[in-house]
Amino acid sequence: MSVSRIIPACIACLLVLACAKPPEPAPPKPSLTVDVRSDPEKALLALDGKPLGEAPRVLGMYKEEDLLNLQATLQGQEMVEKRIRFISLERAEITFVFGKGRSMMGKALGLPRILVFDYGAGVTFDLNRSVLKPEFLPLLDRQSSMLKASFAGLDVFVCGHTDNLGTAERNLALSLERAEAVATHLAAHGVPKERLKVQGFASQYPVADNGSDAGRALNRRTELVLPQ
Repeated sequence: MSVSRIIPACIACLLVLACAKPPEPAPPKPSLTVDVRSDPEKALLALDGKPLGEAPRVLGMYKEEDLLNLQATLQGQEMVEKRIRFISLERAEITFVFGKGRSMMGKALGLPRILVFDYGAGVTFDLNRSVLKPEFLPLLDRQSSMLKASFAGLDVFVCGHTDNLGTAERNLALSLERAEAVATHLAAHGVPKERLKVQGFASQYPVADNGSDAGRALNRRTELVLPQ
């Protein structure tokens, strides 16, 4: 090809490149994957007024506030409990419970409608121990920030639970020790101590069947309960 043809071709290529749109930036990735359920099923979900379909479903969330802002409605039913269970820093489960009188913890604390932050023993404590696991501390630090930012002035019930293995006396003592360990850490990170109401319930309020290993693991938990 002659020089007289090469130069115009190069100029044309440069003009095309100059006019081309820059590539679109990649969309941000959700920071949290959330399994959302409702009891009964098929509650309608919405976040900041935007419909998201029926539960159950898996959602990606971009900020912690989305956990609090996610809402559910079920025709003819009153929502009495919203339970947020943390699996890790990147994964959580949310369960909406509908039906008057169906929240065991709500009844135990005399609250008609509650928000529960549920931390299973798998991420919080070793078996039969009440010393906080190091891998639990980032989750608990995030929890203290949420309490200070979104729930200022509200009492926080810090509740310890066990499975039904072991003696009643040991389970009650262990549940209280674990609740006190969580409350102490929250207070050290700026949550006013007078707002923290420590409770030990042993195995009185299971959330799963104690007849299986999986059920007992879910029942060994520490909860932060707030009125709604």
